[in-house]
Amino acid sequence: MNATIDLHRCRRGPRCAHCEPDPDYPTIKRGVPINAAEGLCAACARHLHQAIVDMPRDYLDLEASLTGIRDGLRQVVAGTPDPPVPISLAIEATQAELLHEAQCWAESVADVLGIEWDTQKAQRSRPGHVLDRAQRLLTSGISAFLALRNVVHTGWTDGEWSVLERDGLDGALVLIDLHHRVRALTGQRRLINHLPVPCPRCEKLALGREDGDDTITCAACNRAYTWDEYEKLCTLLTARREIAA
Repeated sequence: MNATIDLHRCRRGPRCAHCEPDPDYPTIKRGVPINAAEGLCAACARHLHQAIVDMPRDYLDLEASLTGIRDGLRQVVAGTPDPPVPISLAIEATQAELLHEAQCWAESVADVLGIEWDTQKAQRSRPGHVLDRAQRLLTSGISAFLALRNVVHTGWTDGEWSVLERDGLDGALVLIDLHHRVRALTGQRRLINHLPVPCPRCEKLALGREDGDDTITCAACNRAYTWDEYEKLCTLLTARREIAA
């Protein structure tokens, strides 16, 4: 039996922070192997934590972008095959989805933890207040969040408002995806230059530098290096290879 068949992999699949080619079908990307039967790898778990922490700020960033749109200028949403739509509609839709998903998952976690969450009151409250509370609840109850099973929510599916049965890992993927969409809509994504040497701390090929930034960061362990430290690392690796040869 092929041992890879029994591997448990990160639930994010091809969107996993450290996705790798399928050993039998190299053109297909799989989530990195994990120990648990199902869940997220360490890197994607950190991305989830950051996505939750940033929910209030993401909403404000979208609001700032929305405010900055003047004279009803219509722009094409990058990458969509559909006809041009106002970028403001995409921003408003993402704001609404962020607020809705935060409330859904916060309410489900609150129910498990025995914490009061008044959905009707939340719907009448300011978005910032709701997202702040949802962020605190999901951050402190992250284990309960990921352990959720068969919770029933309502939401949009294929253009229709319907009843959804989901688990906490579904919610994790939704929140990470929303965070990435917010960054794209608000222009916070920058070109990442991937570097060809392993991180000296975790030994993974995960070093990268954002365009215009002198700091190099490992996506696997979050260790940051200055450019001088990186050059010294390259010099040491070159010397070791010469000795080994």
